[in-house]
Amino acid sequence: MPANHHSHTHFSDGKGSPEDYLEEALKQGLEVYGFSDHAPIRSEFVGAMTEERLKEYVQKIETLKKEYADKIQIYKALEVDFIPGLIDIQTDYIQEANLDYTIGAIHYVDAFPNGRPWGFQSSYAEFEYGLTEIFEGDIKRCVHRHYELMREMILNACPDIVAHMDRLKKLNRGNRYFNESESWYQAEISYTLDLMAKTDAILEINTKGHYTHEIDTTYPGEWTLGLAYEMGIPVHLSSDAHRPENITRSFDFAAKMLEKIGFKTCRIFYNGQWEDMPLKKKLIIC
Repeated sequence: MPANHHSHTHFSDGKGSPEDYLEEALKQGLEVYGFSDHAPIRSEFVGAMTEERLKEYVQKIETLKKEYADKIQIYKALEVDFIPGLIDIQTDYIQEANLDYTIGAIHYVDAFPNGRPWGFQSSYAEFEYGLTEIFEGDIKRCVHRHYELMREMILNACPDIVAHMDRLKKLNRGNRYFNESESWYQAEISYTLDLMAKTDAILEINTKGHYTHEIDTTYPGEWTLGLAYEMGIPVHLSSDAHRPENITRSFDFAAKMLEKIGFKTCRIFYNGQWEDMPLKKKLIIC
């Protein structure tokens, strides 16, 4: 069943209106579409959707559900950061949005002395600044803290979907900061997946890194997905589109990788509930 449940419009950091994304979805033959703009963060240091803008977003998606009811299933979600003491899916205004599903993500790892959260994926300079100032240059401490936060999210504020699990590798081409094949790194992944397997959380296969050429694979990659398959963790395919034309980009690449690993289904939100749909290349629009 063609679907995408992770995208960003001009309500947060995406380009284009919700209508632009829906028209592209219809053009490509999708039958299900989920909006998941970045949730507001109560921090003077983080530019994101405001709480007032969130109210407009919620109203807009609800209106579109009615307008497009005979054309496509539309669902309302948010990509919610997990920042201890600041935001998670249980935060009051997230609960009040009455979402159809939630996507949980780690975009920030701890903070600088002035309270500014460290956004580890923005640039090499910012990555190295945070690595030095927060973790005294110790990449193992940094990686451990990233996955420790993800495990804390899974344990205490578990979303429906865990987004781009290993996004920390965005700037790690050529093992610039750490070697993803080393046992200490794979142990962090394994421990995190082990906790996920004890919940109903869905592991997202995020294709954005592949089609934007950030990395050569998806978030997460084949090794992690193979381990998830062995543990029986359900997966969900999404593009994290920030432009309408990217709503199904690299889906074919990801589907072939999933089939190679052994996955037979992909979990999507359909008719108001999560269902496992057969993974068939002929149903993947690319």
